Amino acid sequence: VSTQSTWGCAAHLAPFLPNHCTDPSVGGEQSMGAVSAAPWGSSGILPISYAYIEMMGAKGLKEATQMAILNANYLRQRLQEAYSVLYTDPQGLCAHEFILDVRPLKASAGIEAEDIAKRLMDYNFHAPTLSFPVAGTLMIEPTESESKFELDRLAEAMLLIREEIREIEDGRADKTNNVLKNAPHPAHCLVGEWDRPYSREKAVYPTRFVMENKFWPTVFRVDNVWGDRHLQVTKSLAPVP
Repeated sequence: VSTQSTWGCAAHLAPFLPNHCTDPSVGGEQSMGAVSAAPWGSSGILPISYAYIEMMGAKGLKEATQMAILNANYLRQRLQEAYSVLYTDPQGLCAHEFILDVRPLKASAGIEAEDIAKRLMDYNFHAPTLSFPVAGTLMIEPTESESKFELDRLAEAMLLIREEIREIEDGRADKTNNVLKNAPHPAHCLVGEWDRPYSREKAVYPTRFVMENKFWPTVFRVDNVWGDRHLQVTKSLAPVP
């Protein structure tokens, strides 16, 4: 979008459109600078999508869609007794993704979606979508590419985490000093004195698969809110032309 046109942008926002040093016609008079390396975004977005569609073909796209929906509903069915699931159809089914509502766990155990996301790192998983589109929830989208082995591994992790939460609810684990609130557990936390009310094994090797295929987090939990509010520039920034 250039200063000569407001197509794709409301007129009152046109003066603030991002500019770019390689094209003086781009952006508005009150622009705060560039927002991407190229003035018109990534040139690879459309070719990549087009190539995927061409390679898959109509039959492949249909099968991929069917598998994505099947995988999501398989996981939903395995987890729905342990967690509340939002936005299913009248038959209780979901589409290619589903939302776990973990908000009630804050009242029962002091556990929030972020705690589960961090604990999943100890189980060798990157967390699913956190607090979107509903705050305080986890949205799981397995896609068509995951094997049943991986789906079962995630289901096992989520069910074991639910049992860890139940330990807090039952008073068998401390409400503030537990495997979820202290997660993730990097390797260096095992060195030296261990002052946690649970074992080292429970912290870092919650399943046999993890014991044999451990992927270690490199740091303890980061304070996301503090980091967002206290920007620390560690390298000089080049002036914008």
